[in-house]
Amino acid sequence: MSKASLSVKQNMLWNTIGCLLYQGCLWLMTVSVVLVSQNYANSGILAFAMSIGNIYFPLATYNMRTIQVSDLGGEYSSSEYIAFRFITIGLGFLPILAYLFLTTGDSALITSALFWLVFKADEAFCSVFYAMVQKEGRMDYIGISQAIRGLGGLFSFLLPLLFHLSINIAFLSLAAFCCLVTWLYDARCASNFDVINPCINVSRAVTLLKRYLPSVFTAVFFGAVVSVSRQQLAQLKGAEVLGMYAAVATPTVLIQAAASYLYGPLLVGFAEKWSNREHASFVRSYLKIVLLISLFTLFAVVFCFYFGDDLLQAVFGPSISQGLNCLVPAIIATAFTTLFAFSYDLLILIREIWASFIATAFALLVSYVFSANLIEIFGANGVSVTVIISYSTGLFFIVLSFILRLKAITKCSR
Repeated sequence: MSKASLSVKQNMLWNTIGCLLYQGCLWLMTVSVVLVSQNYANSGILAFAMSIGNIYFPLATYNMRTIQVSDLGGEYSSSEYIAFRFITIGLGFLPILAYLFLTTGDSALITSALFWLVFKADEAFCSVFYAMVQKEGRMDYIGISQAIRGLGGLFSFLLPLLFHLSINIAFLSLAAFCCLVTWLYDARCASNFDVINPCINVSRAVTLLKRYLPSVFTAVFFGAVVSVSRQQLAQLKGAEVLGMYAAVATPTVLIQAAASYLYGPLLVGFAEKWSNREHASFVRSYLKIVLLISLFTLFAVVFCFYFGDDLLQAVFGPSISQGLNCLVPAIIATAFTTLFAFSYDLLILIREIWASFIATAFALLVSYVFSANLIEIFGANGVSVTVIISYSTGLFFIVLSFILRLKAITKCSR
């Protein structure tokens, strides 16, 4: 392939294949922990580490990929975005360390979470290279990278476990492999289009830190909605119950993560439509995505209603029987999570930074206030119910923000 931009369909195809392989391999990691360990203790550790990683990731990226991709006028250079990523990866560790020590009394869980964060730091860094090639219409590079990370990362993670080493060693092995991919493949692909030497002055870095701090809290709050409810489940019902729920629900969470990669190629198109004042087309495209998410969710619910139990028991065995009733609620919760993530990304794209912040703040507040009670009422399914109610509240504010912004534009154009 040449360095010329690919069509949207080609971008979607490459990106879909790669990200589904990557997310599928992450799911296989959660399965392998159960099968190799023959219990759900390590699965609970992995679920806890993943939840902490979901909070750290937006701090490390400073939620800048949407900003970087939609920076069509070149307000900041690629070198500046790369240098800024080094800064945010380092700064992101500080609040996470404080959070872990304030909310977690188990030193073993803290240690495991920190090892997992090494992997997440690399994942955050390669995202800046992904944004560079995405702007140039070469999502095939991202798809290939994701496929390599998925397959190679799964092997790197499994190898220590097969030799009966600790899960922390498995985390480090995974991180080491992915770091190699970042610098031997992703950096070289990005260098085809722009300089990748990090360079930014203090004033420009401080400006970025100040301007986009609300969008960071937006992403942190978004991830914390799920993390808070999962931590409540662990505290109220124990790590074993969290591990069982995670074994069932993690595939749906990974599907949500994959969705962010799947709609990623569309963000540049949305940015162009907004920049060209094609607001009606912008809204129509948004509604099409909402419809597709809804239809896919309906299909998934019907499929899992009839076949989900058999598939889970085929993978995990009869020991998973107590968690089978969690599958369909988790799928519905995933749909709301995906729709919310896509919607607040669009708010950030049109630079409604504070609106996205308010929407996610309300969602997190609902999760924090009601998750414990909902878990007491619904058991492990209380996590899914919490997610559905929380993101529904946030979506109300997002839709309201879009309506107000479009009304303001219409009024000004008269």
